[in-house]
Amino acid sequence: MEDIDDLLQRVFRLDRFRPHQREIINDVLAGHDVVCVMPTGAGKSLCFQLPALVLQGLTLVVSPLIALMADQVQQLRVLNIPVLFLNSSQPGSEQKAVLAQLHRGFSGLLYVAPERFSAPSFQRLLPTLNPRLFVVDEAHCLSFWGHDFRPEYLRLAAARKDLGAPVTIALTATATPHVRKDIVDLLGLRTPKIHVTGFDRPNLAYKAQRFECDADKDPSLLRLLSAQGGTGIIYCSTRRTVEQLAAYLEQQFPRRSVVPYHAGMESSERKTSQEKFMADRGSIVVATNAFGMGINKPDIRLVVHYNLPGTVEAYYQEAGRAGRDGEASECVLYYSGRDIRTQRFFIDNIGENNPTLSETELARLKSLANRKLQLMLAYASTLRCRRSGILAYFGEPRTVSGCICDVCRGTNRPLQVASLDPRRGRSPNQGRIADDAPQPLDGSAERRFLALRKTRAELAAARKLPAFCILHDKVLREVARVAPKDLLSFARIKGIGPAKADQFGPAFLAAIRNCNATDK
Repeated sequence: MEDIDDLLQRVFRLDRFRPHQREIINDVLAGHDVVCVMPTGAGKSLCFQLPALVLQGLTLVVSPLIALMADQVQQLRVLNIPVLFLNSSQPGSEQKAVLAQLHRGFSGLLYVAPERFSAPSFQRLLPTLNPRLFVVDEAHCLSFWGHDFRPEYLRLAAARKDLGAPVTIALTATATPHVRKDIVDLLGLRTPKIHVTGFDRPNLAYKAQRFECDADKDPSLLRLLSAQGGTGIIYCSTRRTVEQLAAYLEQQFPRRSVVPYHAGMESSERKTSQEKFMADRGSIVVATNAFGMGINKPDIRLVVHYNLPGTVEAYYQEAGRAGRDGEASECVLYYSGRDIRTQRFFIDNIGENNPTLSETELARLKSLANRKLQLMLAYASTLRCRRSGILAYFGEPRTVSGCICDVCRGTNRPLQVASLDPRRGRSPNQGRIADDAPQPLDGSAERRFLALRKTRAELAAARKLPAFCILHDKVLREVARVAPKDLLSFARIKGIGPAKADQFGPAFLAAIRNCNATDK
């Protein structure tokens, strides 16, 4: 058997193992089934890639995302490690060539998507493969309790049996005790070694802030990005929000690389966005949760959730892409009532594209999703240490020291009241917003301001929105002062941007023209 320290240095070009990697690798090489729960960036992949070289023969790796699969395959090929992959993105001729190599007894790593186990041609091949190691990546997808349950993962237990029940390692960055038990039971693992290396990320400053409407998030986001010049990821819950916010930020930060990323983009566009994000210092990607798995950029200084995620697991995994180099980084969560409604809409539509789910399974999934959403809201609104809350959620309750979350530092606490509460007068946060005091307007500008307020009221009534969700008074005053003559000038005013300009600009510009005509 080859020396693992020699392989680490000679093949993977690493000086030393990270914490827990050696123990996990030794358990795999000793023939134990293993469940490995390790934070993002802690080195999960090495825990099966290095044993694959030692064991020789075939290692079968189940990976859920084609992009992640392609990224790992490319990295292994750079290291001259024999590797193949089989997925729907390949032309038929390439798939046939891969199958032919497998028939000839390929020795190396084979990456496949879980859907592949439903293909008759692959099912016929399974009994002939005889892998030395079976790897289930993103293993939380097995469990109803996992934040990204995928029914196709449930076929893996039968597939493992067809393969002759080889030594198996299941890996994930996010698994509660319940999910870990499901992984063991559903895969039929034999007295596995469980390695939970910890969920604590002391270098991350967790913060959360509640807003009365989404329009209020933008000024805060601009201040945050201006203060934090490092690389950042901004997660949004919908493709439309991604596109609008990316366009707005591109305009606000012309000297920084701002790119969108979501599953509705062409693959070539997504690839270009990812490459720009990886290459440019201080770059910003605005993305749905389709972005991030397999991203190996260690110097991400900021992760912002512009919208509330549906689960603590999803939030922890995505926020955990910050600070993989161990340096201090910020993880900021914005949320509003609209975000909650969006998540409930997603829950209501669970199973829409999966007719194989029974009514019982569907009801169970929706019930679990609602419970997870409540736990996510509890995290977002807590007045206790956020870092401790995350650890408790994942079954690692303990008191932490030196925490830099907003609650422990006494800064940026979750908003408990609006900027003004009609029952209580001024809120405790009102010194904090002294710089928002309105600037006096001259006579013409004041008349424009009143006309603009009337137009805003009409727009709000038509859309059944509070008036401040259209434009804040502060922004409206600036519009009245500047008196823009076209959409481009209107969009450039702080607090507006292209999305609001397109939607509301024509009405406000018409009000300005009418007011100016009256003055003449």
